[in-house]
Amino acid sequence: MRKIFLLVSLFCFSVLLFSQSRKITSAEIRWKAYKTLKTESMSHFGTVKLKSGNLTFNGNELTGGSFVIDMNTVDAEDMNGNPKQKKFLENHLKSDDFFDTEKFPVAVFQIKSVKKIPDKNNRFQIGGILNIKGISKNILFPATVVESNGAIIITSAQFTFNRKHFGLKYNIFEDMLISDEVEMNVKIMAQ
Repeated sequence: MRKIFLLVSLFCFSVLLFSQSRKITSAEIRWKAYKTLKTESMSHFGTVKLKSGNLTFNGNELTGGSFVIDMNTVDAEDMNGNPKQKKFLENHLKSDDFFDTEKFPVAVFQIKSVKKIPDKNNRFQIGGILNIKGISKNILFPATVVESNGAIIITSAQFTFNRKHFGLKYNIFEDMLISDEVEMNVKIMAQ
């Protein structure tokens, strides 16, 4: 019994010794959505802010992490020239037609897998669970992971998610005019 306890204790100590968590100190989360005709003139784009987050490492190897996104910070940058329309669109996105931020003020992404892409410098396939409006779905995206001056920087390639999979639906007529795919780009830095 003492040997088993000693082995379990040694294992837990080694996990703690090599596993470390780093707090995310800055993030840029960009989104872009289109009407069904996918043209620049038929799109909206902007940002949403990270509320909190961390990355988990085993030695120098990224193994996990989690991100809490403040959905009340959705910003429609393409409407900056028209403050009234900008406010209308942002409030509409926060309403129960889309993100319903009164009931669901945050979205969460948890990294579940990190796989090196062969023959690509610092390129990884990151997989995890995205939770929007209480609905969880698996999502994958390629990203670069680099260390610079003691900071870890993760920069995703553009990836998409299907808004309807998360219950982001408008009334039936207007919804038919909106593309199901939302484009995302994410860049985070952890210390």
